[in-house]
Amino acid sequence: MARTKHFATRTRSGNRTDANASSSQAAGPTTTPTTRGTEGGDNTQQTNPTTSPATGGRRPRRARQTMPRGSQKKPYRYKLGTVALREIRHFQKQTNLLIPAASFIRQVRSITHALAPPQINRWTAEALVALQEAAEDYLVGLFSDSMLCAIHARRVTLMRKDFELARRLGGKGRPW
Repeated sequence: MARTKHFATRTRSGNRTDANASSSQAAGPTTTPTTRGTEGGDNTQQTNPTTSPATGGRRPRRARQTMPRGSQKKPYRYKLGTVALREIRHFQKQTNLLIPAASFIRQVRSITHALAPPQINRWTAEALVALQEAAEDYLVGLFSDSMLCAIHARRVTLMRKDFELARRLGGKGRPW
């Protein structure tokens, strides 16, 4: 019988021959029992936990990729800014809120707890939704004004100084 590349040529123990290795694999996978001595002198046989019947007594190998690295198909990459512009159009069409409601409510409650008197600790659902809509509208306006400041400075990257200038020019937030 001709040997193909699917038969293993390596054996676990060094004293087995190639004929024994091929005949044992053709007969089926087996595990090599190991003996372990206990304190009472009772020798019991147990299977080795690193072997499994499916691998024929060998440790499982990591799966290797069949194609060489150079011939793999690369994922398509869009030009820089294309995905960003697509996301901008996508979010401009939507009308739902962008900040997760649970985290926004948690933040409102923590601010209320810190700044309001202890008697005020409850919010209605409509008030929270209105507050979230107003907060998101303020943030969108601030981002657009800050982006105009960055473009005026001949930059594309939005920086902290752009936010500060937009707030100062718009009279939003605390004065400096």
